[in-house]
Amino acid sequence: MCVGFWSLEHPEYALNRDEFLSRPTSPAHWHAFEPISAVDNIEGPVLSGRDLKAGGTWAGLNRSGRLALLTNITEAPRKYASTRGDLTSSFLLPKDPKATLEAEIDEFLLENRDRAYAGFNLLLLTPAPARGDSGRSPLVLDGALATNSGGGGLITARMLSKEERECGGISNGVDHHGASEWPKVKHGIQTLAAVLNSLPQDATEAEIVERLFALLTWKSEHAPVDRSELRNTIMVDPLPIGPSESADAPPPNYYGTRLSTVILIRRDGTALFIERDVWTRSDDGRVARGDPGHDRVFRFQIERDGLDA
Repeated sequence: MCVGFWSLEHPEYALNRDEFLSRPTSPAHWHAFEPISAVDNIEGPVLSGRDLKAGGTWAGLNRSGRLALLTNITEAPRKYASTRGDLTSSFLLPKDPKATLEAEIDEFLLENRDRAYAGFNLLLLTPAPARGDSGRSPLVLDGALATNSGGGGLITARMLSKEERECGGISNGVDHHGASEWPKVKHGIQTLAAVLNSLPQDATEAEIVERLFALLTWKSEHAPVDRSELRNTIMVDPLPIGPSESADAPPPNYYGTRLSTVILIRRDGTALFIERDVWTRSDDGRVARGDPGHDRVFRFQIERDGLDA
């Protein structure tokens, strides 16, 4: 039940990852989607956390400014031969880094036309080709949304609309079938627009970051009691799934917001990536709030070589 919000006209991104708290996941780090069992002594081109079961990621950013955000579509569980994590890794490790987003989308649809995936929405962002000197021209991002509209469905893709470029959001609904009306999506988009419009000229980076993290803490008046109600809240407090009924039974599994991530990409290509633990689960099953004093912070310069038109 992940959710993400963005503005391409004022490059900021705020993302929440909702997941079973017991699912093994690595924190954000630089890598190249090498096998999980491999010893990683070299910093790769991709910055993200990783799912230690499947090896993929739900959201990542690479050194050239490509960003991918994957959410599942709410539906009954079913097994598929293809894993959705491959969709993010193939975009973040492109065959042709100079390809335009439109050309890449065409190739993406061609490669995946015969593959069946569980339901997904996939936000894809990449720097637009620079005009003239790529080191001096302001960084501009192109954006697209790909989806199969539900498990096993035909994959389609479209460029983001003007309104979505200004302030957009995705979660777990079906594009053009009420997804934008989910309360968490509507509230997040409206709040992001309000935050950006109210920022003073001299707002510090720290102030912007904390306002975006605050956006991700919004909770509905009535806490969800089952997963069907998760569309109503951005922040998901731990929800027990399969609670134990005796002292000898294993502890319940909990579903909730594990991580919040804020990404700032400035027009000069400087990037800030901050990942914050929201809820954690210890090996003995105890659930606790994450410590904001232990944020994982990454700063780097987008590599713009090869982006000239």
